Amino acid sequence: MAHEKAIGEVLRKQAPMRRVLLATLPCICGGVYFFGWRMLASVIICSLAGFVTEYIFCRQRREAVTEAVFVTAVLFALILPPGVGWHVQVVGVVFAVMFSKEVFGGFGRNPFNPAMAGRCFVYVCFPVAMTGRWPVSAPLDFPGALGVWSTSSLTDAITSATPMAVMKADGVVPAFGELFFGGISGTAGVTSAMLILIGGIYLFWTKTASRTIILSTIISYAVINQSLTWLGVEQFQGALPVVLGGGFLFGAFFMATDPVSGPKTKQGKLIYGIMIAVFTTVIRNYSIFNGGLMFSILLANMFAPIIDYAIKSYLEMRKIKGVRS
Repeated sequence: MAHEKAIGEVLRKQAPMRRVLLATLPCICGGVYFFGWRMLASVIICSLAGFVTEYIFCRQRREAVTEAVFVTAVLFALILPPGVGWHVQVVGVVFAVMFSKEVFGGFGRNPFNPAMAGRCFVYVCFPVAMTGRWPVSAPLDFPGALGVWSTSSLTDAITSATPMAVMKADGVVPAFGELFFGGISGTAGVTSAMLILIGGIYLFWTKTASRTIILSTIISYAVINQSLTWLGVEQFQGALPVVLGGGFLFGAFFMATDPVSGPKTKQGKLIYGIMIAVFTTVIRNYSIFNGGLMFSILLANMFAPIIDYAIKSYLEMRKIKGVRS
């Protein structure tokens, strides 16, 4: 019925998607403030490319483009390095919409989080652009980078590593203020834990995002890292810096909670969040990748259907045994 109503329309309205977009506004504003107006241009370009890609497929199916495509595009833009080339952005968002969503039938059928899948694709195809050059952030002092197009255009404004990479390599923990308020290098929209929390708490409060996934992901990740720190395991620096840094909170609130690629059962959501936390801990600390959250969410997406299947089968078996007894 929903598909029938959408025929003849250009855009299908989705209130939950608009709430997610609203929640991203603090991060978008933060990206502009810390890295310049090029960040806003990236959001617009990714949104346009994503819309056109989905429109081509939806027109063949006589359906309207969903507002979810703008969520994919905006999230994708926010998790890219601020100075990455336009071609990387367009290729990534087209892949995210086309091969992570439309080839599987469109809205509601994507097996993986589209934005994360798109980022993973360009991460592999353009490794230097995605990891080699990081524009430094403007300082917290007003007006930040509001007076420039991009901080990458400033003299000596390029660094080769993010604070998370430095912490992994040298054990240098970034200051709490930098992690919480911003002012550090990193992906365009996720360098300020405070801005992420503003939007994330809104999603949590309105129940737009799964509270179970959010809490299980964050709490289990914090517990694992703090426990290993107390046990004296080398390279672990405690829960606070890793939870606040590296875009982990952004992933927990905005990425892991994708309702389509995640589990549907309550027990499955709990297991799913713990899996993301475990995978992220292992990949961040014992692989060549400094982040790990991207791969962790995609791996958890892969297991989501079988988790739900196993839980439903287990509950059904218990129900049958209860009836027999």
